[in-house]
Amino acid sequence: MAARRLRDVVTDIRRRCSSEAEWRSIVDEQLRQQPVYRMALQDPFVWRANAKPRGYAGDAVMLDYIYQHPSRLADLDMVPPMTRAAMQFTTNADAPRAVRNRAALLAAEIDALARRKARPSVFSMACGHLREARMSQAVQAGALGRFLAVDQDPQSLAVVSEDVGRLGVEVQEGSVKTVTARGKTLGKFDFVYAAGLYDYLHARVAERLLQELFNRLEPGGKVWVANFKPGIEDRAYMEAFMDWWLIYRDEAEMMSLADALPAAEIASKRVFTEHEDNIVFLEVVRRG
Repeated sequence: MAARRLRDVVTDIRRRCSSEAEWRSIVDEQLRQQPVYRMALQDPFVWRANAKPRGYAGDAVMLDYIYQHPSRLADLDMVPPMTRAAMQFTTNADAPRAVRNRAALLAAEIDALARRKARPSVFSMACGHLREARMSQAVQAGALGRFLAVDQDPQSLAVVSEDVGRLGVEVQEGSVKTVTARGKTLGKFDFVYAAGLYDYLHARVAERLLQELFNRLEPGGKVWVANFKPGIEDRAYMEAFMDWWLIYRDEAEMMSLADALPAAEIASKRVFTEHEDNIVFLEVVRRG
């Protein structure tokens, strides 16, 4: 398939670069000057990330292509068969599969929490369209005491309200800055998580936000933050054609984010990956 061959070619080019600066120069001055770049942008998934209509590549609408959500099916009818075939690859490559794996893990954790504790509370930071809520049996059954979904994008929050508001999900507009400044107003929760946000946060901001998310935990509560790992096969394609540049972290870097947390208040901490080993999670449990 052409899209797969293109990914493999740019991956090889990136691996042969001696520095990030050299790679960025090749992307800007060579790859994006080729006809194949314009061809790649005919894929609505690739175009959405590249165009950034909401200011960043991985917005909630773009992720809905990954989730193969019904709201994006109409877009498929508008593209020629060759482009549709390319989308079958681009939306099912390593990174999109990892995103779907991430959502499945989150839904499973919410369900496990609801089995352990009656009416537990959950807080999703930078929730996007909160598609994992539809995957959670506990959310669908109305088994949670509170589910707070926070995002800086009011359009995303409107989708969440329409989709799962009737199931008790509460939305609130907020950013990393507002949450770190006024997190106390949000309350306390049994499970707090940030699914895709950390891919965009530099270390100092990531550490500070983790401190606040940890502060939002009830005794015995748990926080998860997730991040793409550096070695993902799609990275060069994402950067060159989707203009999707993430901040990648390995297991050691994720674990180090918890160094500033008060050790006496931590019951346990660990890192783990989804089953294809492309996204790493940091889990910290507050002492009960």
